[in-house]
Amino acid sequence: MAINETQNLLKQLMKNDHELVISIRDFVSAENDVQHLQEKLANEGGAATVDLGAIDTECDTIRQMAKMTIGRQGNHFPVLTSEYFHSMPSEVATRENIISMLARIESIDKEAFCRIYKNRLNRIAPFVLLIPTYGDMGFCWEPFDRFNRATSRGRIIVPMYPRNLYLAVLTAVADLRWQVAKEKASFYWMEEGLTGNYYQWFQSNKLKGDIKEYFIRDYILWMTKEAEGIQKLDKDVRGTFWRHMPFTQEIKEKLKTRNLIYQELYQRDQNRAMSDGY
Repeated sequence: MAINETQNLLKQLMKNDHELVISIRDFVSAENDVQHLQEKLANEGGAATVDLGAIDTECDTIRQMAKMTIGRQGNHFPVLTSEYFHSMPSEVATRENIISMLARIESIDKEAFCRIYKNRLNRIAPFVLLIPTYGDMGFCWEPFDRFNRATSRGRIIVPMYPRNLYLAVLTAVADLRWQVAKEKASFYWMEEGLTGNYYQWFQSNKLKGDIKEYFIRDYILWMTKEAEGIQKLDKDVRGTFWRHMPFTQEIKEKLKTRNLIYQELYQRDQNRAMSDGY
């Protein structure tokens, strides 16, 4: 009995020894692979390091974006819960739906994504960042890259589950419009161009509050009501928008037959076209 037990123990020891040899060989091979990869990484520019501070900053940035899409008095709800999620597929901010909305906006405001560079009007569509919130407001995060103001793409933020996707995208484009025009005018933003004309109207009417919020509200009326011939804007604001954010020629042709007000604005276009200063 003792001899049999000893033989079994020897067999087990031999098996364990064989497995240990294999494990050591695999460990050495893996260690060689790691060393090879580290050398390769070093040759390509150094080892990658994780910046935990940068990760925290990015998370805080996304949280800030989410709050901005909801608004000052918004409530925070879990994402995609049955109590709050009632959007149809066409109302969710998917890539395809956003492209469709931007195309719809450009079909009305033909220069929505255009900037002048070297006396040439260039179409520069913005990047669109989608935030998984139930917010109703889109906004402009960056009108353009501060190191390339001429041709870089801006960034707009759009909530994925708004009550009205078109209005959410409109608010983002309105904000982009305002910031691009303001940056373009620089120190003279209260005197020149789109922002200058709007600011002077704002001051003359002694309005209080955030001027950009007034502009966004009026831009939505411009795109949803005035484009259909429904007069909702102040006369001076309508004139400023007609000049600095023109409708497509097709819409202008349609509006001039609707009302004398639009006919006069259309005639001003014709007069400017014949002058040297247009």
